[in-house]
Amino acid sequence: MPRLALRPLSLVAILFLMAAIVGAQAPVPTTEDQEIARTVVDLLERGHMARPVIDDEIAVKWCDNFLKDLDPQKYYFLKADVEEFKKDATTLDDKIREGDIKFAENVFARYLQRQDERYKTVLDLLSKPVDFTVDEFLTDDPEKIDYAVDKAEADERWRKKLKYEQLQLKIDDSNTPEDVVQKLTVRYRDRNRLFHQFDSNELLEVYLSSLTRTFDPHSSYLSAKNLEDMLNQQLHLSLEGIGASLRSEDGYAVVAEVVPGMAADKDGRLQPDDKIVAIRKEEGGEIDLVEKKLSDVVRYIRGPRGTTVHLIVQPAGTKERKEYSIVREKVELTEQHAKGKILESQADGKNVKLGVINLPAFYGDTMAILRGDPNAVSATADCRKILGEFKQAGVDAVIFDLRDNGGGLLEEAKTLSGLFIDTGPVVQIKEVVGVKHLDDDDEGTAWDGPLAVLINKSSASASEIFAGVIRDYGRGLIIGDSSTFGKGTVQSIVNIGEHARRRDRGKNKGALKLTIQQFFRANGDSTQINGVAPHIHLPSIRDYMDVGEGKMDNALKFEKVEPLAHDNYNRTPDDLVTTLDARSAERRKADPKFQKLEQRIKQYVDRKAKHSIPLDEAKFKAEFIPDDEEKADDEKEKTDKKAKKKYIEREVWLSDFYNDEVLRIVGDYLTLGSKVLAAAPVRAAAVNE
Repeated sequence: MPRLALRPLSLVAILFLMAAIVGAQAPVPTTEDQEIARTVVDLLERGHMARPVIDDEIAVKWCDNFLKDLDPQKYYFLKADVEEFKKDATTLDDKIREGDIKFAENVFARYLQRQDERYKTVLDLLSKPVDFTVDEFLTDDPEKIDYAVDKAEADERWRKKLKYEQLQLKIDDSNTPEDVVQKLTVRYRDRNRLFHQFDSNELLEVYLSSLTRTFDPHSSYLSAKNLEDMLNQQLHLSLEGIGASLRSEDGYAVVAEVVPGMAADKDGRLQPDDKIVAIRKEEGGEIDLVEKKLSDVVRYIRGPRGTTVHLIVQPAGTKERKEYSIVREKVELTEQHAKGKILESQADGKNVKLGVINLPAFYGDTMAILRGDPNAVSATADCRKILGEFKQAGVDAVIFDLRDNGGGLLEEAKTLSGLFIDTGPVVQIKEVVGVKHLDDDDEGTAWDGPLAVLINKSSASASEIFAGVIRDYGRGLIIGDSSTFGKGTVQSIVNIGEHARRRDRGKNKGALKLTIQQFFRANGDSTQINGVAPHIHLPSIRDYMDVGEGKMDNALKFEKVEPLAHDNYNRTPDDLVTTLDARSAERRKADPKFQKLEQRIKQYVDRKAKHSIPLDEAKFKAEFIPDDEEKADDEKEKTDKKAKKKYIEREVWLSDFYNDEVLRIVGDYLTLGSKVLAAAPVRAAAVNE
């Protein structure tokens, strides 16, 4: 079944979480890697909706992508390195068809060499005093600079980069100069260690994904390990293990959080900041976990429910070793489940109840749902239950919060939309063979009262389908950033093992996340690039950030198809929206918090236009250190975050000036639109826009 993929962790982020021991060698591709590479090329050309042909032109783009993925800020490679690599660029398309991926190994070996050189530079620079009174700047836009010509120029860039990072740490008054140097030393030692722990599967993932992204930004190759993680964690929202999250610190796997109610929490011994240094094997002996990749440590600890893992732990602040035997169980990632909360508010002097649903992702276990499993994970089922509770409590309106929801399953987008409309088309899907549409055929609604949907620039994919339905059907009020992300494509997970030779058929060889379709709203507009616009726009710095589909390389273009007949509930007539917008604008104009936000936005836009950061401490502080009011706001936010339990008591709604204005808008929506909203929710005449 096609899936709308959650926006994956970027390749840049993956790389910068991996770093190394000086002198280690680049991973050598295996015979299996070569077979996977050939299979990926075949599936790309046959299955991608653009029907691409991998030729010399694509190969040049591929080479550029690969170099950019490894060194996005141009801090590692020298100009001569890049020129050398590009001489072979036009051969990559021919070599990959033969399973020859030696180019990736050679480039990465050079990358490791340069990384080691830069690491030595970092240690040398951190050992020297820094003059923070020099009037100089760091260019923060890699498009404005070329690769360094030689080591001297590269070292100068690193001098400025480290000076900037030291200034960032100096902002926190609790950091002494010694603390700053120590933190940066540990940071770069960890990165140096982990870069060299890259294995051949991870290198293949980066290399092949740099090829797939020449066609669109969302196609990628997932290694076997990352495929398993993506399916379990992002879509099924469950893992099997002990219920603890880890971080890497100076070569150790350190406990960051213990999940309340899960195995480690029930056992009671494992605590935050404890170091997990080894695992005792059932047959005797230990698996040493010091200086292991964090992802591998996690996989050693994870395992089938009901089995026991024997952790060798160094408790925080001690040098002793203790053994904790913990029985693994299913870990539900409940922080990603839908959450509901009822708020008491005021509207035109009257008390009103507002039901807020926060949905971080469109999750679901498709196979369990098809089997009729009553306990199957499903965003739609969870939201239906919450809406039922809201009805019993007599809420006056529902606020559906999709801010930062990056998407998920297409089927969940369809069924969730059906909770708020009677029947009709939800999304149109364009394939190579034509356009089809998915409809909500389930008569009736779970909530037919007033509805507001919150969006921001990070609301993507399935979120945009849902918001598009609410907008096209005139079903509710959309509030938020200037538009959603603009991801209007559908990806399918194609298991490489299913296309392997007979003897390897079914083996986990990873998967190709392949763009196979583009989707369109009922009104015929694609959400691609343009996203979904709100009825009421609240100002945000995100509106000016370089985020969104339109800012991504090789994004497919916006298109339109024929509109479909669909209902119009007319809950957001133009005159009502105009009035709501005007009243909100007047309130924001008189609100010191929104005035401050406008100043921050202007400052951000001005700073962004410069593409440079001052490294003189006085100028840096003047530009980047918040004033007393901003500090107070930041402290309140930190306090709020500490006060809430991350996993099972995640706060649905925190009161702040932005959210308070949302409540006022919804209050106006209830009172000013009372006649419209009180109308019986019957199906209006079908419209064809």
